[in-house]
Amino acid sequence: MKQISIFLGLIFFLSGCAQTDYDYKLENIILDCFYQHHKDNNIDVKNTIDKIENVLIKHNILLDKTGESYIRVIEQIRDNNDLKLANPELIADINSIGYIPSSVFCRDSTYASKIDSADLANSKFKYVIGIFDSIQVKGDISPTLIAEEILEVFNARDFENDYYRTIGLVMFSNMIKMNDYESGLARKLPPASKEKSIEIEEQNILVILVNKENKILADGELVEISDLKEMVKKFLLETSDKTEIDLSLIGKQKTSKGVISMQNDRGTSYEVYIAVQNELVKAYREIRDNYSKEFFNSTFEHLDEEKQKVIKDLVPQRISEAEPRMN
Repeated sequence: MKQISIFLGLIFFLSGCAQTDYDYKLENIILDCFYQHHKDNNIDVKNTIDKIENVLIKHNILLDKTGESYIRVIEQIRDNNDLKLANPELIADINSIGYIPSSVFCRDSTYASKIDSADLANSKFKYVIGIFDSIQVKGDISPTLIAEEILEVFNARDFENDYYRTIGLVMFSNMIKMNDYESGLARKLPPASKEKSIEIEEQNILVILVNKENKILADGELVEISDLKEMVKKFLLETSDKTEIDLSLIGKQKTSKGVISMQNDRGTSYEVYIAVQNELVKAYREIRDNYSKEFFNSTFEHLDEEKQKVIKDLVPQRISEAEPRMN
């Protein structure tokens, strides 16, 4: 069932024809809305999408940036019912990107008002509801079946369009993260020593649990997903113990000993799991950004490699993801 979660994003794909003169007007409106939503939240999602593409090319998932390369990946999904990935370096590179959207959406009524009925009727969106209803009725549609439908409708030209390119990259990266989630190839705590395991004091662990009902508990207390980011920031900056380290360029500084332990029950929704994970990553990103501005007068993303390493050492991302619990 988790496989279908990834492919719900694909309902934006399906249509009845692949017109050679199609102008992607509707898709471009939605993509602009998607960009603006993230910009309003201080997220450079365009840069995120480019990073995903570069990682996939680096690891030969995509051969290059052409639409033909995207079609090749979807053919692989059709033939194998998956991307068949278990490369720890690829997973690490994807996870290092941080926040990755789970879908390409538009919830802004200002943009919605730009879409008239004629645009919708002539767009590649008119079968969206039918496909979504089919998924709901059947309860599961394999990646192979959905990939087959995509390949019947779409050609390489469609994936030259930024909207479909974005959806493809979001889909591929979330499939990789899902494989990580299901196979147990999760981020591990960095060992203090190869000779003995780390002992972490209770006050330095914040346990985030997503239960089988998709409710979120932080140290046993029910919380809303919207509260997680600030809760994690407070834990790392105020509650957890600190240790002094000597860093190049900025000298002696105090860094948190805090560790986020992310846990889930079997049956947890993949979308909720990823949404929670993204909030944790956002917390680290904002702390890194604040220190980057304090010490180097720039956001973390725009620092050079040497300065980024300094900030990473000051704010190490310690998120431990446990195997799903049996309940």
